[in-house]
Amino acid sequence: MTDNQFDSGRRSGGGSTEATQILQSDSLREAQEAAALAEADDRAAQRARERAERDRALGKVAAPQGPDPVLPEIPKPTTDKFGPSLGLFLLRLVTGGIMAVHGVQKLTDIAGTQDFLTQLGLPSPHYLAWGTGIAEVLAGVALLFGLLTRLAGLGVAVVAIAALALVKWGASNPFQAGKPGFTGELELLLAAVGLTLLFVGAGRWSIDGSIRAGRRRAKQNR
Repeated sequence: MTDNQFDSGRRSGGGSTEATQILQSDSLREAQEAAALAEADDRAAQRARERAERDRALGKVAAPQGPDPVLPEIPKPTTDKFGPSLGLFLLRLVTGGIMAVHGVQKLTDIAGTQDFLTQLGLPSPHYLAWGTGIAEVLAGVALLFGLLTRLAGLGVAVVAIAALALVKWGASNPFQAGKPGFTGELELLLAAVGLTLLFVGAGRWSIDGSIRAGRRRAKQNR
């Protein structure tokens, strides 16, 4: 073998050794990175197990995975539709006007109202006259605006039933000869209307209806 061939072989052998070292270095680095990732995954899994055990010990329930549930739309009450709302509005308007007029008449003639209650033998006629007049005015205004309608309807029914029991149907026969109908028709009608509003409510065209619609929208937006 000549000197040139020996030098060429040595250079060739040296290049192969250098390439082998580079490949080994890359393999070692990849192995180290894989080991580091595996160790990180193990630590994450361990932390997840510890967190789950801690949540179970505290009684926490894991949130269900998946899309948010779709809440069903809250249906409107039947009385909020156009027809029932219009009917209840007219009923409240007429009934509230009648009650307000009666209350104002009692308050503007408080002496006459007191004398009338005294003749009936009721206790504390002075305070009762003021209380009845104020209650009728407040109930009438509440019905006109549709505010606290159920409570106002109850008040109308109580006043009307008291008038029937103490005045109209107290000790006399409601059916009088020569007169159509019977005594206390208006009070009986007001009692029925008051109970109807107590059970049904005001409808959509009212302050109560606006408040109810706002609560329904708030529930749907949660």
